[in-house]
Order: sequence, then structure tokens, then C-alpha cells
Amino acid sequence: MIATMAQCELAFGRFRLQPGRQLLVDGKPVALGAKPLNILGILAAAGGDLVTKDELIERVWPGMVVEENALQAHISAIRKVMGEDGRWIATVPGHGYRFEGPLHRAGDGAAPSEPRAPDKSSAPAIRAVPHVSRRFSGTLIAGALVLFVVAAGLASWRWSRPSTTQGILPERYLVLPFVNRTGDPHNDDFADALTDTVAARIAAQTWDSEVVGHNKAFNYKGQEINEMKLAEQLNLTYIVEGSLLPGDGGIEASATIVDAQTGTQMASFSARPPKGENKVEPQWIAAGLVNQAQWAITRARRRQVVAGKIDDGDIRNLLVRAKIAMDGQSLDKAWPAVVSLIDKALKLDPHNVHALCVAAAARIQYVGVFAYRDEAERTAKLNEAEPLLENAVRIEPTRIMSHLLLGDLRIAQGRHDAARAEYQRALDLDPLSADGLEGLAVADIFSGNPEAAQPKLDRARVINPEDVYLIDGDLAFMRLTLGQDADALVAIHEAATANSTDPWTWMALAGLLQLNNHPDEARAALTTLRRLSPGITIAKLRLADANTAPLYRQSMERLYAALKEAGLEEGSAR
Repeated sequence: MIATMAQCELAFGRFRLQPGRQLLVDGKPVALGAKPLNILGILAAAGGDLVTKDELIERVWPGMVVEENALQAHISAIRKVMGEDGRWIATVPGHGYRFEGPLHRAGDGAAPSEPRAPDKSSAPAIRAVPHVSRRFSGTLIAGALVLFVVAAGLASWRWSRPSTTQGILPERYLVLPFVNRTGDPHNDDFADALTDTVAARIAAQTWDSEVVGHNKAFNYKGQEINEMKLAEQLNLTYIVEGSLLPGDGGIEASATIVDAQTGTQMASFSARPPKGENKVEPQWIAAGLVNQAQWAITRARRRQVVAGKIDDGDIRNLLVRAKIAMDGQSLDKAWPAVVSLIDKALKLDPHNVHALCVAAAARIQYVGVFAYRDEAERTAKLNEAEPLLENAVRIEPTRIMSHLLLGDLRIAQGRHDAARAEYQRALDLDPLSADGLEGLAVADIFSGNPEAAQPKLDRARVINPEDVYLIDGDLAFMRLTLGQDADALVAIHEAATANSTDPWTWMALAGLLQLNNHPDEARAALTTLRRLSPGITIAKLRLADANTAPLYRQSMERLYAALKEAGLEEGSAR
């Protein structure tokens, strides 16, 4: 399609593009520089196919070294000229751009094509906000079930509230243009690019939600706003306000998320690119900001559910209640209530990928917190999770959470190569997935290559600073495998401070305390472990070590011996 359309005049909506010459709006030429005109021609000629950033830079600046910011600035210029129709230039975060407008050759009498829907085979689905969990299977750190509101795949920014999916009350976000407060006007384009990237990442990462589009959002650039009035006008749920700031040796960004209905500031946070990166990318900063924003939203939603202010006809809130039930007591005792809530959500919409993922995640967590009675029940729960995740992937193959959970399931089944493949699929969809990196780090440790885990965990910590519990837990087992018992104890203490409800953490803490000659504290940690996981034995723990490398098993046997010395029963898995 590129070969035939690149040479002819193209029409889309009110526009006619004469490649290499000019852009006409309602028959009148508009001021658009040669490079933005070239970029628009390449995207339109691609006929809706993804054009990568590298391809655009190579074709527009052949043989030259060009910062990606230059490309982003020209994309912003194109959108500005196109006004509200600038939404047809869709960003695919981490990949490139796609033209999604109605398109035909001018003068050939052909009807314009319909606006192209995002191609979910190539659009990233990025895990965002708290809705299901990670590491709850027999992996290094189990049982977190951090509630993540997760992406269905990159969606186009929409202007009007969509029709409500059964059982879902949509939420609507507005990301106001980030204010450049660095004192350097050269950072204006970076602030605009960061705004777009944050908005795109939220659009890609939230369940059944939408983000106000680029052009409407930028109408408020530099304006004083009344949040509640704006919320009423645009039917908003949340507003994100941000600034670009001078940082230590570079730049950083801060953001505040506002409850648009009340005007209340829910949380403020900051992010900066990782040290050692040669080029500052807005994607790095956006990932850190969005992860923190969505944790804040999750905590607020949990508080609302506990206070009884949320309608149980909303699938998300049923799943929040299921998560709260799982946290409140031993999972074997809570299981009937958990299943009832999840089944009610699935009854509202049997094809809701969000509910399917949580249903599978709950079963993986059941195994991860040792709630099973014996090996047969453990296997049965994992077998129940399998078709739920297969169905989720079949419905939306680019939703990243499905692949992360499949990785967790494969780890619990002892299929570590298959787990690595799923975590890698998650990273292929979103190179800035902290959970994908963390999953690969777990696979490194299990396969007897712990040194390879450290850079992945360091990178994950920068991307998602809220996820210290999982990362510190992984670090503890990495250091245990390397024989660094004192450092492992420091890391597991940090993990237990971040999450004091996970039995796996207390198991590791008790064993490491004993290995580091703190027997009294080890016995106290065992008391907590038994409270969180009644009936726990060393035999149950060993079920999680299926098919792991000898180096890892040796380190775990040292830990089990220490647990036995501290007073944990050997027991039986049957």
C-alpha cells in the first residue's frame, strides 16, 4: 500500500495531502514544515500499519543522528495543525506511530476507508495499575495479590464517554499538559512529549477506561483551571497535573493525581530516568509516574469499598472485595467468599478479561500461600487457572497481565522455560514492564544464574518504585543462592516491611534469621508464618521447587535446614 499511495494525493476528512508539497484543509493550504509534511505522508501512505520510530527517523533524516525528541516535536506540530482530527495520529508507546483516519486517494471516486481500529497484535498492552497479582505461585515471593487495574491493549484516545460494558462503570482521565519548570525553554517539547506519553500509558494500562485526547487536553495548556467544573464539563474521574523539574544531574518530573469529582489531591509523586542512560526518554519517566498514580487510585478504591460507598454491580468493585477477602484471613477459610465474588463478576460478563485474570490469579495465590491441603489440591488449583488464562489470551492476546500470570502459573508448575517465554512476551509488548523484568529475574535465579537477575531487578526498581516488596524479596533469594546470607537478611527485612501479610516472606525471614544466628527472632517469625499459613511444613515448601536448578535447590535446602532448626515441622505434603 505504501508503494502505491505514497506518490498520489491522499484525502482524509477535511484534509488533502499532496506528498512532498503541501497539506490542504478545506481546500486551503496550511503552514506545515517539510519534515512534518514528510512524516504525515509516510504515516498516511502506510494505510494504518505501524511505522516504527526508527523507520521514521531513517526516512526523514537519512544518515543523520537525530534525537527522538525531534520526531515527537514534529508529531505534535502535525496534531496541532489537524486540530481535533489529530487523534488520527496514534502513538504506540515504545514502538512508533500509526495513522488511524479515514483514507482514500483523492479524485479516484473511492469511498474513504473507515477509521482504523488499533491493531492489538502489535499494540502494547501494559500492566499498570494495581489489579491482579504477581509472584503468588511457588515463585520466590508469593501471595502478594497486589490489586492491579491492567491494560486491555493500547486504545485510541476517545472524545466521548463510551457505551458502558455490562457490569463496568467507565472512568475518564485528563492529563493536563506538563509545565516546564526547568528554566530551559528547550525542554518545552520534552514536557509536551511527556504529557502525551503519560496519557498514552494510562490509556493502555487501565481497565475499561479512557483518556481525553491530545488536542482537547492541550487546549488547557497554561490556563488556570477549576477541577470540579472541568470534571463536570468533560465527565472526568481523575485529573493528572504535572511539572518538568531540574533534577540531580538532569531532569525529573512530578505529578499530582486529583479526584475530579471532589477536587481532592489524592497523591503526589516524582520520577526520573535511570542513572547511566545515555539519552533521556519520556517513556522512562512516564512509566514511573503512571505506576505510582495507579497505586494511589487502587488504594483509594479499596478505601471506598471498605467504607461501603461503591456499587457492587461494578465488576471492578466485586474484584476489589475479593482481594480484600483474600487479605483478611487465611485463604483456605476465605476461599468460598472469594470464589462467590469472582463468580458474580464473571456472571456479569463471562468474557471480561479483567475478571478472568483475577479468577486465575486467585487460584495461583491459593497455591502461593500454601493454602492447599496436599499435592493433589495444589495441582487441581493450578489446573483450574490454566483454562481461565487461555481464554483471556484468546480474547485479547496483547493484554500483558495474561502473559505475566501465565508466567507465574508455569513457574508454579515447574515449567521454567515456558515461564521465561511468557515473561519475555510481556516485555515484547511493553519493554518497560517492571513485572516482566522481575519475572525474568526469578527465572534466572531458579535456573541457577542468579548474577543475571541483578540488572533486571535494578531496572524494575526504577520503573516501578512502588514494587519494592517483590524486588527486595527476589534480591533476598538471589543473595541466598550466592551464599550472601547477611545481605539476603537485609533484603528480606525490607520486603517484610513493605508487605507483612505474605507467608513466603515470613518463611524466608525465619530461615535467614536462623542462618544469621538470631534464633529467638527466627522462632518469632515462625509464629507469624504459622498464623498466616496454618499447617505449613517443610514438605509443603518443597513442592514449590519443582525442576529448579541444583544451585537454587542447594540454597533452599540450607534454608529448610535452618527452618527445621528454628522449629518448623518437616511434615508431609500429603
